[in-house]
Amino acid sequence: MDETWTSRDLPVLTAIVEVFERTGRVMRPTEIVEQSGLEADQVEAALRALEGEEPPFITKLERRASGGISLVGKPTGHARRAVGAWPTPESIADRLVSALDEAADREPDPERKGWLRKTAAYLGNAGRDLAIEIGATAINRQMGM
Repeated sequence: MDETWTSRDLPVLTAIVEVFERTGRVMRPTEIVEQSGLEADQVEAALRALEGEEPPFITKLERRASGGISLVGKPTGHARRAVGAWPTPESIADRLVSALDEAADREPDPERKGWLRKTAAYLGNAGRDLAIEIGATAINRQMGM
């Protein structure tokens, strides 16, 4: 079986988020075809694949009597995180490690530079779970949780 996430499903999901961001409304599959550059049958197949995901990627799919998809609902937070429009604990952890590396590059004090490098190396490797936990805490605080 061929892998479809990167070649079909993710581009369709990205197009759904982009169309919704631009228009603020639910969309027809033809709009997703235009945004993604994929063929209509590929978009239809991706929508069928994305439909059953839990948590859901889209709020609803409306179908014609023939079974074809006529309307695609708005993207969920799960969809926005999957395409990188919203942060995940992992993406925040990656940004934290990058920020520490960049701070080390700019730091003139050799001792502080060393500590920044060591911290970045730890959080990027053995301490990755801790960095992800920090990312999750940051997201939860931003959401008021």
